[in-house]
Amino acid sequence: MDLTAPDHRAAVGRYLARAELGFLYAEGSNEIVDANATADELLDVDGGLVGADPREIDPSFGPELLAAVEEAARADRTVEEAVTIDDGTALQFRAVPGEDGVGVLVRDATDDVGLRRDLRRSNRILETLEDGVYTLDEAFVITSVNEAITEMTGYDREELVGSHASMLAGSETLDKAEEILDMLRGGGSDIGMIESSIRTADGELLPIDTHFSPVEFDDGRRGRVGVLRDVTDRRRNESALRELSRSARRLLRADDAESVFETAVDVTAAVWPEATVVAYSFDRTEARLIPVAASGGDHDECGPGSLVWEAFTTGADDAATTIDPARASDATDADSRTSFHRIDDSATADAEAGSATDAETGPAEDAATPSPTGRVVERSNEPDDSSPRTLYATLDGYGLFRVDFGSAEPAGNVEEPVGLLAANAVAALDSVERENELSRNRERLERLHGLNTLLRRINGELVDADTLEEIAEAVCDTLVESDQVEFVWVGETYRTGGNPTPVAVAGESDGLLDALPGGADAAPAVGDGGTAADTDELPGVRAVETGDPVRVSDVSDGLRRERWREHALARGHRSALGVPLSYEGLCYGVLSVYADRRSVFDDEFGDLLVELGDNVANAICSLETRRSLRTESLVEIELRIDGSDAPLSRIASAFGDPLRVDGTVPQGSGRSLVYFTTGGDRSGVAESVVAVESLRETGGGPNARLEATVSEETVVDRVSAHGGSVERLVAGDDEVVLTAIFPRSVDVRRIIEHFEDRYGGVELRSRRDRSEDDGPEPRDDLSDELTDRQREAVETAYLRGYFEWPRASTGEEVATAMDITQPTFNRHLRTAERKLLESVLGDIDAED
Repeated sequence: MDLTAPDHRAAVGRYLARAELGFLYAEGSNEIVDANATADELLDVDGGLVGADPREIDPSFGPELLAAVEEAARADRTVEEAVTIDDGTALQFRAVPGEDGVGVLVRDATDDVGLRRDLRRSNRILETLEDGVYTLDEAFVITSVNEAITEMTGYDREELVGSHASMLAGSETLDKAEEILDMLRGGGSDIGMIESSIRTADGELLPIDTHFSPVEFDDGRRGRVGVLRDVTDRRRNESALRELSRSARRLLRADDAESVFETAVDVTAAVWPEATVVAYSFDRTEARLIPVAASGGDHDECGPGSLVWEAFTTGADDAATTIDPARASDATDADSRTSFHRIDDSATADAEAGSATDAETGPAEDAATPSPTGRVVERSNEPDDSSPRTLYATLDGYGLFRVDFGSAEPAGNVEEPVGLLAANAVAALDSVERENELSRNRERLERLHGLNTLLRRINGELVDADTLEEIAEAVCDTLVESDQVEFVWVGETYRTGGNPTPVAVAGESDGLLDALPGGADAAPAVGDGGTAADTDELPGVRAVETGDPVRVSDVSDGLRRERWREHALARGHRSALGVPLSYEGLCYGVLSVYADRRSVFDDEFGDLLVELGDNVANAICSLETRRSLRTESLVEIELRIDGSDAPLSRIASAFGDPLRVDGTVPQGSGRSLVYFTTGGDRSGVAESVVAVESLRETGGGPNARLEATVSEETVVDRVSAHGGSVERLVAGDDEVVLTAIFPRSVDVRRIIEHFEDRYGGVELRSRRDRSEDDGPEPRDDLSDELTDRQREAVETAYLRGYFEWPRASTGEEVATAMDITQPTFNRHLRTAERKLLESVLGDIDAED
């Protein structure tokens, strides 16, 4: 076909005029001589293109058009130029040289430019992905890969593209992929997934999972596109979590805290063998973190100011920086070379919530010491990610767990498994603490049971004791049987005055009491003993001086201040207790106990011994009272006491007339029944005197005997406490005058001092010795045989007029006054009457 023929040229002209492709023709670079409508529309030149000078048309595309025309004419070759004009339209010029000019094809390339831009953007995204992206043809030949694929496998892109997929994947994996692709084509699904492994250029197997899908390209080719992910970190984390989950059972089976720490270290070292693992236990007494288990090497204790301590306390700081498991480096403190970050992500919280048991509050915290919460804390020595990495897990108040990776970079998110391990360790330590507490409670209860048994034995022997020496020996010999008591002694003060004189000892004293009066005789001396100055600070001596129990938790405290401590330590004593033997304000002596361990008397044992001291004092008081009734040598004293503050004087003041006291009956807890006569007006007395709980008549007539229930100690109670009895007592509104009888051995001066301490002014009006000829013969046997309750029943009945005719009180009224039932009162009274009659009439059955 001759395209130069006129008819053919006309046909080409008609085609170009209707073509969607723009066309123009320029003679040289001076003038456009021809253009079709599409070119006019695309270039939109005022007046049209024909006749226009390329050098003068629209500058938004004119220079590129002129350059293409001139270059094609000059070089006699096809030249392409592209330009984007102001409205965003992309134009492409293709200049082709002719015989006498240059023809230019003009095309709207906007869509092509967008596609190329999108393609470049997609390529950039693919190259920056951490996941690998690949395409395969239908024969499993690799057609493209991104940079991540080359980094995972170690192969160059040129090595991979064009190679069969079997270069990386095994035949089993490829067969599985083909099977899944067939299922996708038949089942309507789009994406398949395989977990497998590929072989790298180094020959190592890399665990991966891949998601892939069939795809059809624009040119009609079919293939596969897929995403490949390295799951090494995930597999390792899963393995770590499984191992740590199994470790929970081992931790909860641990018998003590040390086993918990050792198990935690062993498990962590097994999961991350490249790490150095150290477990620290928090010593509350010393406020230090003590290394108790480690995967290797020696590690120092850490106190306030150290990095380990800072990590320990940061765990409780709500203001600590929170970072995610990706170790966000922008969370570091730019002003500090060392920064701490608390990992507080949901995974750690879930791990703690899912620990084997709910952790209770740990041991009570000191207010000045932060209370770590079990969080994972990360330390970085430098503000960038290249620094060595160390994780700390605070184990509540129990201590700290440190995992130092050094220069190695652990794979994956290690915070979650470390947090899980910390949570399980805290749960195990809580369990150990609870079990230890239960064990301590069991031991304490068993110990208390044994001590109570000893004390019951002592109380039983106190009832049968007839002398002070028997009381003291019963206490010492029985107490020393306890494995908590190393040495015990009882001293008396009410006979001799001054420092306590040892009456009985048991255990190893080794001369400790030599400097005390009678100490060498009471306790055989072995060793250097001491001086009087040394013994002034003995717990027993101080207890007598202060009137309060003296507990020494640690004998080694204050060695330079008190020499007795050195002597006690040399004899193996580590703690001590001194208990004053006081009853109703009178100190009879002291019970002093020593142990070979510290703090033995700080808890219930010490409390029980204090109670025992009260019982011993009561027994001595009863003993001295009985002895005073039997003694042939007595002392009678008459005292005038300033009674303005005494209960009996206040009652007399309310009556407006003196009280003549006939007797009193103790009721316990400082209460007593007081029987008296007075000529005063009784109305309003019970309401006006706080100490009077009740007031009633026990007989008729103007001088009837009255009974008052008094809730405070009276002068009579204090006389009885010193082993005496009141023969006569008259209480006025400002004084009490009494005549009392005491054993001759009692120090009258100490009695007067005692009354002065309580009431103020005391005047000794008279003192005389009495013998058996001065009064009725005492009933020794009856006094010994009546129990306290039987004596109380007889005295109360007598003073209430029960034996008078007619009776001033019924048996029910006497029982009510004693706060017992009438049958109980009748039993006590009948038994006392029988004993009284036997003492007078003798044993009639025996005479028969």
